[in-house]
Amino acid sequence: MIRPSLTLALLIALARVPVAQADPSALEPQFASVPVPRDVVGSLAQDRQGLIWIGTSDGLARFDGYRLRPIEREGGTPVQRNLGWVRSLAAAADGGMWIGTEVNGLARYEPAFDRVRMLGGGGERHTPIRALAEDGAGRVWVGTLGQGLLRYEAKAGRFDTEPLLVDGEPEGRVLALAVARDGSLWAGHWRGLARRDTQGRWAPLALPEGAVGISTLLEDGNGRLWFGSMDGRIGRIGEDGQPRWLAARFKGSVQALAQGADGTVWAGLTDGIAWLDGGSGALLRQLRHNPHLPGGLAGNDVNVLLRDQAGAMWVGGYGVGLQRHRQHPALAVRGPDADPDSPLASSDLRGLLPRRDGLLMVATHSGPVALLDAQLRTVGRWPREADTPVDNLAEGPDGSVWLAANGRLERREPRSARLLASWPLEGGRAHRVLALPDGQVWVGMQDGLYRLPSPQAARVERVRRADGEPLRGGVHALHVEPGSGQLWVGALAGLFRWDGQRLVEVVGAPGEALGFPAVLGLLHTRDGRLYVDTAVSGLHRLKGYDAQGRARFERISERLGAPGRPFGVNLHEDAHGRIWSQQSVYDPAADRLDELSGAEGPPMGTPRFFADTALPDGRLLFCGSRGLLVVEPLAFMPSRYAPPVVVSSLRRNGQPFQPEQEFARGLKLPAGTRSFAVEFAALDYTDPARLRYMLRLDGWDQEWTFTDASARFATYGGLAPGHYRLEVYATNHHGMWSDRPLWLDIELLPAWWQTRWAQAGGVLAGLTLLWALLRWGVARRTAQLRRREAALQALVDQRTAELREASTTDPLTGLRNRRYLDSRVASDLQLSLRHYTEPRRGAADRHPDDEADLLVMLMDIDHFKRINDRHGHAAGDQVLVEFAQRLRAVFRESDVLVRWGGEEFLALARGGARSGAAELAARFGATVRERPFTLADGRTLPVTVSIGFAVFPLDPQAPRAWDWDATLSLADAALYAAKEQGRDGYVGVVGADGVRPKGLCLDDAAWLTEPRLRVRRSG
Repeated sequence: MIRPSLTLALLIALARVPVAQADPSALEPQFASVPVPRDVVGSLAQDRQGLIWIGTSDGLARFDGYRLRPIEREGGTPVQRNLGWVRSLAAAADGGMWIGTEVNGLARYEPAFDRVRMLGGGGERHTPIRALAEDGAGRVWVGTLGQGLLRYEAKAGRFDTEPLLVDGEPEGRVLALAVARDGSLWAGHWRGLARRDTQGRWAPLALPEGAVGISTLLEDGNGRLWFGSMDGRIGRIGEDGQPRWLAARFKGSVQALAQGADGTVWAGLTDGIAWLDGGSGALLRQLRHNPHLPGGLAGNDVNVLLRDQAGAMWVGGYGVGLQRHRQHPALAVRGPDADPDSPLASSDLRGLLPRRDGLLMVATHSGPVALLDAQLRTVGRWPREADTPVDNLAEGPDGSVWLAANGRLERREPRSARLLASWPLEGGRAHRVLALPDGQVWVGMQDGLYRLPSPQAARVERVRRADGEPLRGGVHALHVEPGSGQLWVGALAGLFRWDGQRLVEVVGAPGEALGFPAVLGLLHTRDGRLYVDTAVSGLHRLKGYDAQGRARFERISERLGAPGRPFGVNLHEDAHGRIWSQQSVYDPAADRLDELSGAEGPPMGTPRFFADTALPDGRLLFCGSRGLLVVEPLAFMPSRYAPPVVVSSLRRNGQPFQPEQEFARGLKLPAGTRSFAVEFAALDYTDPARLRYMLRLDGWDQEWTFTDASARFATYGGLAPGHYRLEVYATNHHGMWSDRPLWLDIELLPAWWQTRWAQAGGVLAGLTLLWALLRWGVARRTAQLRRREAALQALVDQRTAELREASTTDPLTGLRNRRYLDSRVASDLQLSLRHYTEPRRGAADRHPDDEADLLVMLMDIDHFKRINDRHGHAAGDQVLVEFAQRLRAVFRESDVLVRWGGEEFLALARGGARSGAAELAARFGATVRERPFTLADGRTLPVTVSIGFAVFPLDPQAPRAWDWDATLSLADAALYAAKEQGRDGYVGVVGADGVRPKGLCLDDAAWLTEPRLRVRRSG
């Protein structure tokens, strides 16, 4: 609500500015899309574990937050295995899934055997199944188009026809089913609605205004039944048991109903989505596809809705694909206006100013400055004579607007935008403009700090340091300390205070200085504490000063495990004392730091530093390249959701494996198991990429292994027969460890020769042989024993070598795995260092580049996820295998080739020269690019690869300056740069002249311009 004083000011303002069309819905709902074949979804369900099941026109798939796994029946060909068009799904109470197909009848997924069993349809010819429901007795009700309503008795394996009469005639077209809490069954059919009580008696319900097809049903949290019709109406069963239509009516049909966690009822329409009040049934809003809104509803034909166990809503349909509603109580994005003539038609924003008259000025990257009201609706355009882009805005003590634009500092009248005065500015783009109560105006530029002593001053002065030299480099933060009026300045050169004449640097105490000198953000909180944000080491808090007056800082981001990046630059405090930016929030009371991602809240695009503000009502606003992030700080609470960890897939000896019993009873691996791999996933769909895992195999591993979402495999080989337990724990997307781990008991069965009976028999046979050998004489006996000993030793050596090989080999590609690299890399590094640190005989200097370097090359298959989505995961596996073959063809046998994780590979080329690194990368890229990959069915796929590499030692003059971890991080940053430059190429570093890892920030592309790095690029 706008306060009365603000309302009056707003009316005055609106009288003086040209009014644009107000957007009735400034904050648009946001959705995250999951790629599905052809963007067509016909059914959705969630099983007892929490996995999402998706019926598509290409068959059935299961989603664990990371990938779609096809669910198929048994068959000899892909066509025979495919379930076809799946239009209905229902979760079974025992953890299985009931599957209604278009032409193949009813099927059931059996989790104990990880397989689909076809059940038929009660007749010779299967009719399309449109609805499924399982009741408390374990019976499955099947709604068909043609056979009417069927009842499947699971225990007997029998279909029975359930007579559903309308006006004395059987109704054969059942569209929707719902089992109510009281055990009754509701059926929506072509001519209306019927109810079956717990005694088996059917009662048709007469709909107001005559018969109409009922296409969807919902029992809400209060036990009331909702129904949607094929002619676009929604109704409810009243307290008197009679159906009544609600006031809203829509174009097309109502195809799905679901109730959100807040009680709102969602309706999936052929014309978008409608939200209705769960109590009154009143229409709250209708949402349609907006092609101008990034992250919005992907299409209008919504035919399935699903509320998952975490309370999030999933949306599916034709042209919609699969989307998850991203709703966060504290986060929203105000996107661009749909009107192309609006001043806010652009979503890329770069400046904010809340004026004292209640209007919010929003500067766009394209130039216009929009005026928004308290509800963030566009009410006008600030009428400047030219729409040049504005760098930054500030309000003077008299209400005038100060801005930096086009290389000038301007003072303008707030309502008419009339230019009152202007001054030329040097130093590039303005980062911050600060207008003080005494009339001074300070401007932080890309290079230096500038001050206008008063509005009457003739020129802008450059501010100097205490040594008389001007402040160089970017100035990012200007902050006045409450109470004292002390001006603090955050700059690339460090932290400073203004003493009235000069800038005085704030010197840090030894061991307690800022972790990185570049200061990006400053904030004084209500309790008088100073918070400082830096470019690399993140958030700090000033603790005080030592005896020499040097500042002592606490490094908060580093201590809480979030170094290597800024906290967010744009710092604000909420009413609870928490520190906010557009990407992080720190709670001093709980000493907890949470990172905000676009996956849990609406995406704002690339955040704009130095473009933020706090509104009088406590809301925080941050500019981004895709809109305005709106934060309601008091509504924010870290997620307490505890995701379960489940098994996604199994492999034995490198091949897919189907267990013989459900996982709750453990996993039995037959004799002859050389290796096995368990793929796991924590079912937190908000932002799966941010989840972390820890795992161990009890009975084998001595310590826990920690990993991220990119390495969700537990692979083991060379295990002795016996009992083990795989334990996997995971965090949710806010980093809280879940109390729902995966505990999988594993029994590795012995071969016959490993059993106790076989071993006892072997002992007996040995004694018998000994007795026989004694009879044949000492000489012959001794010879035979020696031959047998040699044979047995050879067999032991052979099996030991096979087991050792399996434990260090990737089961799919046959390449080495990380365990092998970890065991070998130290000796390779030491050998290379020896060449550079030990002088040659007869020479005092170190070795030059004489093929003693190690080349670390990271490779990532471009758009590999697209291959899986379009062609299936079996095709993806074939691409990985052939990619490994091409690696072997290009690299030498002495080089180490490793499957690093997923579609990422690592090559460690030994004994080479750094001068040939770029040529080797280009040669392998051409090997992948120039010959398409061939699938098992004969189809070919073009594949490209992005490559990042670095050499070791990176600086021959200081060989130990870049250790293995730093070199690997540099190669990873180079790989990221190769993808950023367009993929299908390489970026690498072959030398560093005096650069050290701590002096180089790899979080953005700026490191590529470091002149002391010798960077090689493709193209």
